[in-house]
Amino acid sequence: RSFYEQGVDVTVAPHLVDLAEQAGFDRAVFAEAFARADTRAATAADFSWAQDLGIAGFPTLLAERNGQLALLTNGYQPLERLQPLLGRWLQQAACA
Repeated sequence: RSFYEQGVDVTVAPHLVDLAEQAGFDRAVFAEAFARADTRAATAADFSWAQDLGIAGFPTLLAERNGQLALLTNGYQPLERLQPLLGRWLQQAACA
């Protein structure tokens, strides 16, 4: 919400620490965990995974069935456009 509605740059560590605290996390514990090398590596791996999937917009909606991912939307879609896509995917899942 902070990113989409308020334009907060969540890639800036102090902003993210503020948001974590607002969400109920211990500020110091979160900041320490966020700064660790393994956390940075895991974050970089997640970005790489998303790029490998062809994700180019956010938010993106993926659906998973039997370990297989389906890209339903790449970027924001209003409910009127998303609902038929999701409905078709659910229908196919029911028939599988």
